[in-house]
Amino acid sequence: MDLNLLTTFLTVYRCRSITQASEQLDLTQPAVSAALKRLEAVVGKALFVREGRGIAPTGAAVALANKIESPLSVLETVEAQDDALKVHCSETVLHLLKDLPGMEFSDAPLDENEVFDDLTSQKVDLLIDVLHNKRHSFVVEEVFTDEPVCLTRADHPRIGETMTYEDFYREQHIALKIRRSEMNTIDFLSDKPVAPRSVKVETCSISGMLMLASDSDYIASANRSLAERIAPMLGLKIYKYPIPLNHLHYRMIYHRRYLHDENHKQKREQIKAIFKQHQK
Repeated sequence: MDLNLLTTFLTVYRCRSITQASEQLDLTQPAVSAALKRLEAVVGKALFVREGRGIAPTGAAVALANKIESPLSVLETVEAQDDALKVHCSETVLHLLKDLPGMEFSDAPLDENEVFDDLTSQKVDLLIDVLHNKRHSFVVEEVFTDEPVCLTRADHPRIGETMTYEDFYREQHIALKIRRSEMNTIDFLSDKPVAPRSVKVETCSISGMLMLASDSDYIASANRSLAERIAPMLGLKIYKYPIPLNHLHYRMIYHRRYLHDENHKQKREQIKAIFKQHQK
């Protein structure tokens, strides 16, 4: 029997609602209903009946839930303990977390929909990014705040001790291809429309961006914690942004199924402790 059918059944059983269960599972209501029908075909009995605006379990459903709830919980716990926590992490804060034990890190995908698909399908267990989320099936915790900054090579021929608004728009830039809320990073961080920069190079990697800036006259952008770590190595100079931008708010996002999972919870606390150490 497909274990996914049993997981879906238990979620509906606990919620007493296909609508709420579909939100928790991040599935469509027709997909949840179809899974229940498949399970009913396997057991040969009806599992739920209509009751007012919701549904109620039949005797067969109660008996099935009593049989499978504990074994499924054991399986989920064993899986969580045996496997390292898989984390999609923004490259901009990966330097702070990379040495944490029991975790495997990968860059968060450029595409926002792909990020949430990976969480839903359990390809990864946790996301650390500046993304917003309005889906009920995911839990969001803000864990770190950082300042956006500009960088150039230290001996830039036209920019001195400070970067002016005129400097910013006169020079060419290196930009990240990443999009959040369907916006580039600067638009994402601004409360009002921002005049477009002259972008010479687009890259997928902020590390690649900083390397290019060290060997050119182009302006790069980063978060301050990463900039302060990398700038001395690459001969870069850090500047305050000459246009008003909000701070970067990093969030830890995970599926609600892990809210009370002890292993997952322990790893989340370790991540929060590291961020707390580096918060200015």
